Amino acid sequence: MIIKNLIKLPIFKRLIPSIFKRYIFITGNYFKRKNISGVTYLLDTRYLIDRNFYLRENYEDLLYSTAKKLIISNNINVFLDIGSCWGIYSLRLSNIKNLKILSFDPIIKNIERLEKMIKINSLKNITTFNTALGSKEGKVKFYGLEKFTPNYSLYDKNHKNFSVSKIDKLDNLIKIKKKILYLKVDIEKHEYYFLCGAKDVLQNNSVILQIEIYEKNKNKVFDYLTEKNFNLIHSFGADYIFSNFKIKKPPEMVS
Repeated sequence: MIIKNLIKLPIFKRLIPSIFKRYIFITGNYFKRKNISGVTYLLDTRYLIDRNFYLRENYEDLLYSTAKKLIISNNINVFLDIGSCWGIYSLRLSNIKNLKILSFDPIIKNIERLEKMIKINSLKNITTFNTALGSKEGKVKFYGLEKFTPNYSLYDKNHKNFSVSKIDKLDNLIKIKKKILYLKVDIEKHEYYFLCGAKDVLQNNSVILQIEIYEKNKNKVFDYLTEKNFNLIHSFGADYIFSNFKIKKPPEMVS
């Protein structure tokens, strides 16, 4: 009882991630299987994202909960997870009835792990795409942002860890019209070029767009979306939510 009460104290809550990190690297016991809200996750706790998710059972919780509420309240048909990593959003949203999920990530190890979790959870509503998305077609080199990370970027070239991926336009890969879509975009500074390659999807559907915007890209991204008749409806730091139709907002977004 004393130990349980102690670990609830703020100082111990701050120490737990550091202690856990030391433990897993000393023991080599990296791989964890954990069931959260009915979904089984395969986690590699060498990665910061995985450690936090394992310990706290959440990731970007304010953004995620807002996305889930918007999807449900606006009868979203399709969720596009652009920069899905190993499927944190895709898997957490997989239990929403009649929601089709398309998950895109350029890093093969992320997609392979997501596909394993789709299989062990017997999920039928997630389709994966192992490709980067931009304004052109070809091949590109991605650089790891840390030694142990599922996150890669086209632009941080000072990192030795890299992966080669194909790149394509979203408009080449999917043909969707007259649907209600939710796009979550988190692609490490490449968001403007993604939008340029997704103009048909953006124009031919009712879209809620959740997008992380690198500060240096902010003006041109905002200008592009304004030109395409998107309005800013909310923001969380560097993450912005736009829409090209009148949405039903959850109470916390109503000013």
